[in-house]
Amino acid sequence: HHGPGAWGVWSPFGTCSRTCGGGIKIAMRECNRPVPRNGGTYCVGRRMKFRSCNSEPCSKQKKDFREEQCAAFDGRHFNINGLPPNVRWVPKYSGILMKDRCKLFCRVAGSTAYYQLRDRVIDGTPCGPDTNDICVQGLCRQAGCDHVLNSKARRDKCGVCGGDNSSCKTVAGTFNIVRYGYNEVVRIPSGATNIDVRQHSYSGKPEDDNYLAISNSRGEFLLNGEFVVSMFKREIKVGNAIIEYSGSDHVIERINCTDRIEEEIVIQVLSVGNLYNPDVRYSFNIPIEDKPQQFFWDAYGPWQECSRLCQGERKRKILCSRESDRVVVSDQRCHGTARPAVITEPCNTECELRWHVARKSECTAQCGQGYRTLEIYCAKINRADGKTQKVDDRYCSGQRKPDDKEGCHGDCNPGGWEYSSWSECSKSCGGGTRRRGAVCRKAAEAGGDESKCSQRDKLTVQPCNEFLCPQWKTGDWSECLVTCGKGYKHRQTWCQFGEDRLHDRFCGSSKPESVQTCQQQECAAWQVGPWGQCTTSCGPGYQMRAVKCVVGSYGAVMDDTECNAATRPTDTQDCEIAQCPSSHPVPPGTKVPSHPGHKTQWRFGSWTQCSASCGKGTRMRYVSCRDDQGGVADESACAHLPKPPSREVCTVVACGQWKVLEWTVCSVTCGQGKTTRQVLCVNFSDQEVNASECDPDDRPATEQDCAMSQCPSRSSDSRPPSSPNTSTRNLPRSQSHQWRTGPWGACSSTCAGGFQRRVVVCQDENGYPANSCEDRSRPSEQRSCESGPCPQWVYGSWGECTKPCGGGIKTRLVVCQRPNGERFNDLSCEIHDKPPDREQCNTQPCPSNPHWSTDPWTSYRSFSICTLCERLFPVLSPLQCTKSCGSGRRQRALKCVDHNQREVHEMYCVNQIRPPEIESCLNCKSSCKSPPFTSCGQGYRQRLISCSEVHVENDNYEYGHQSLSNCPGTPPESYMPCNLGPCPLLQEWRVGIWGPCSVTCGDGVTARTVQCVSAGGQKSDGCSPDVMPEAKKVCRNPNCECRLPSSCQEIQTMNGPMPDSEHFLSIQGKTLKVFCAGMQTEAPREYITLATGEGENFSEIFGFRLNDPTQCPANGSRREDCDCRRDYSAAGITTFSKVRLDLSKMNIITTDWQFAFTHQGKSVPFGTAGDCYSAVPCPQGRFKINLSGTGLRLADDTSWMSQGTFVVKTIKKSQDGSRVSGMCGGYCGKCIPSSGHSLPITVE
Repeated sequence: HHGPGAWGVWSPFGTCSRTCGGGIKIAMRECNRPVPRNGGTYCVGRRMKFRSCNSEPCSKQKKDFREEQCAAFDGRHFNINGLPPNVRWVPKYSGILMKDRCKLFCRVAGSTAYYQLRDRVIDGTPCGPDTNDICVQGLCRQAGCDHVLNSKARRDKCGVCGGDNSSCKTVAGTFNIVRYGYNEVVRIPSGATNIDVRQHSYSGKPEDDNYLAISNSRGEFLLNGEFVVSMFKREIKVGNAIIEYSGSDHVIERINCTDRIEEEIVIQVLSVGNLYNPDVRYSFNIPIEDKPQQFFWDAYGPWQECSRLCQGERKRKILCSRESDRVVVSDQRCHGTARPAVITEPCNTECELRWHVARKSECTAQCGQGYRTLEIYCAKINRADGKTQKVDDRYCSGQRKPDDKEGCHGDCNPGGWEYSSWSECSKSCGGGTRRRGAVCRKAAEAGGDESKCSQRDKLTVQPCNEFLCPQWKTGDWSECLVTCGKGYKHRQTWCQFGEDRLHDRFCGSSKPESVQTCQQQECAAWQVGPWGQCTTSCGPGYQMRAVKCVVGSYGAVMDDTECNAATRPTDTQDCEIAQCPSSHPVPPGTKVPSHPGHKTQWRFGSWTQCSASCGKGTRMRYVSCRDDQGGVADESACAHLPKPPSREVCTVVACGQWKVLEWTVCSVTCGQGKTTRQVLCVNFSDQEVNASECDPDDRPATEQDCAMSQCPSRSSDSRPPSSPNTSTRNLPRSQSHQWRTGPWGACSSTCAGGFQRRVVVCQDENGYPANSCEDRSRPSEQRSCESGPCPQWVYGSWGECTKPCGGGIKTRLVVCQRPNGERFNDLSCEIHDKPPDREQCNTQPCPSNPHWSTDPWTSYRSFSICTLCERLFPVLSPLQCTKSCGSGRRQRALKCVDHNQREVHEMYCVNQIRPPEIESCLNCKSSCKSPPFTSCGQGYRQRLISCSEVHVENDNYEYGHQSLSNCPGTPPESYMPCNLGPCPLLQEWRVGIWGPCSVTCGDGVTARTVQCVSAGGQKSDGCSPDVMPEAKKVCRNPNCECRLPSSCQEIQTMNGPMPDSEHFLSIQGKTLKVFCAGMQTEAPREYITLATGEGENFSEIFGFRLNDPTQCPANGSRREDCDCRRDYSAAGITTFSKVRLDLSKMNIITTDWQFAFTHQGKSVPFGTAGDCYSAVPCPQGRFKINLSGTGLRLADDTSWMSQGTFVVKTIKKSQDGSRVSGMCGGYCGKCIPSSGHSLPITVE
């Protein structure tokens, strides 16, 4: 008998992981009371629980906790090449992936190199410098600014943890006075928070001769001092506060800091150049003293809801306000002062509530004294038009309800009419009629003359069911969930009958629309002006144009942050009006056939490979003007000919793939709504790139419909409208108001930290605009979208000069990269700021004719690797000659590598001479078996021959590596024979022929002998194991009559009765392992064994029921101490180790219990969950399906449907369809597969 495991007792909480600043204590329990036996299920639930401890802040002198953990490794260099013995380690924050924030990454002080020193930080370490969340067991968990786990405490604008913004005031101002040098703008005192300083360019260009600077109170500059200005983003640490600086290369130069500064700083502006007036705008918050008289009760707050449906009273909310600026603050600020009288006024006076007699029944006595019943309900009566509307009886509870019976007297006149029973009413609502037959008794005596009876008293038709029919009701439209352009607005639509909400089917006619498009003001867009003049009158230059963010038909200029920074057009481009005139005469005697008067022509080399392996990149080639001798001429000498381009855009296949984020919560809490998600285009490193890098046809949807639970009604949905007297239990409707959010907008920056915005609105449960949402829980309208620091130019050391005289060239590597070493295309950095990558050197005169320069001979095996960091060299792998003896050809692989032997793009080797990849070769008998780069016997040495040319005149020069055919004269020898002594006897691997396949059908193995033998045929052990041929390989015999059975019945037919066990079956062309049961009966059955076990395959109908079903305690999480009763008769938990297959229909049969175990209560079918816990969205029933490892998965169209009332379901399905988990429940309700008692499946 297998027994499930059960949890043991919790251990006491252990020691705190920190002495201050918020540590973690851990308690643990084991699954050992009892331990699972004979395949029983393991315990479900938490094995560890955590508690915050020592949450008081650390002293200001104490090091940052992550800094302490890195510093513990000071002096340990881990044998990493290049690290000094006294290495100092500091924390690395930027450039670390979100999922790795709780690993200990440390950087070498004074360097950009960083390493992971531990796989997790100590519990209680903050996840990063910009968050309150802390690391627990290597995972980032939510915490507040009070350093307590799961706390919602946040700092207010004054920097107070959990504050209400009342302990500080905002100081703001401007500065626009110009004087040469440094000018003091404002002194920001110690204790200030939320500092924001902006310097707006006068011209709309970054270079405006005014620059922000920061100094301390002692006059020492912290930023942009000594007339030296930082162009790029920087962070300045002042005590424990971080001040961020945008860099001077921005139209709006900015300094901002959200932390509290602990010492005074002075904001200054440096004015130079043309002395244009600065435009500095600043704001910051400073503490104010708490004085009781600064706060007062304000009796004139907003009106609250009316107390009654009719003839009620409403009150103004009493608020606590600050005297200085009337800002509403927390009520506790006004404690101690007398609260004023509440201001009230009547409301809903246009109606009254009273008991209304709808109709009376017939008298029970046709003759004499009897009684009749009255249909009475509570009605809301409009005083203006007298119309009545049925409402819940509780609204009339303050009035005495009339008796529902009254006396009556039947007409005993024997000459009167005799009636049959009334017919059914012709309408169930909205006013119908009922009829009955009438017979005159006197007419029978008078020969059928009905005039004997009074026609006036004859009553055969009567109105009935005059109450209103159910009708569609709609809520107010929500606000448009976009801030600009076209969006959607929503409203609730429901079927109403009196005060009750019914199922939509009762209203029948066409349902009013619940979603409608809405058009906000135009979205801001980039607008470009005309290109300005070229910066040069001849030769290469650049030109600029204005790029503005505008909105509307009149083009109102907005802040650049209102437009999408990723699509900003370029504001600079290269230009060349004309070639500059040549200052030297053209040599005579040169011929160009097409232009006899000119003696020059353009020459160009071959294109480099595209700089991008996918998407758009650039490729380059060398272009120069040549005279008829092949010498380099000034470009103006070729001005009569169009110059071939030296750079062009190239496109390889589209790169990037779409990545979808989680769906947002549904836009409504009940009924039909919308949900959205972000769709990003990412590269293969999971970094976001421009959407143009992804295929637009494959873009996933960003919006879809979502159906929440049916909106709560005041009585059962299934009650027919024709029986309005049915007594039902009324559930009070939730009055809570909720924050709703729109989708996040585009990020304002593609690097260096931008932000994105969204719409946040307050709505009640019907989707109406409301104003009573809690400010503390208001979702943020703006968030940062950090995508790493911007790349910058980085350059290496200069190489050696190419010539000893006459003006050589020296080069260095200049690349565009991030601080973490990630490289980018040159266009990602500011191209006009690119440092030079070549420079003239050794300009002393020498003969200017082109000549061959040769390297000394070297023993050649492969190119050496330079030890300098930034130099890149081609590496060649030698291959053997195509002929073992005599003349042949050989080739070798050629690739460009860096100093770490990592292959990089060929463009980084463009400044190196490209070695030949194919050449002829000659092997003689003495070295027939030797590789071409030999270490023994007859071989050769090689030296590199390059053709270099320099043209120097009037300080203009040009240099380039050319093909050997361009050099005059005969090139020097590049090969020289050499002999390194006799070679040892050769040894080689020798192989036999492949043997027969190990199977006659399907996949098998074949083998052969492999031996190492010497030149004399003797066995040897001197062969290299790296090049040993394989001795075994897989073989396949497809042409055979080998077919697996397709059912357990087929196995039984072939083999007769046998024990139940696992077998291989062919299902939809794939081989699957299936358990055959009932193999000794006439009807064997197929089961699939669930490899992931019972813990991943269970179904539950939750047994507890809330005593107050209108609540959802603990935000829907399970609590052992809930106010519940355990009396739901349908409850149960069932786990499954195997499930039954129906191979003819490819279904799982969910109600087969042979390999299921019901732990308590009733058996619950596979893939089913539910509860009778709460009437509001609070599902507790759970199920899990995990088919991983079975070879099967759920069909793509598998879905679940709801059964019962107030049902809520949340179904999560893995992308591959192998795993599904669900939470379902209602009052009472469950979810089951839409296909009933089966689950459609397919083979993976």
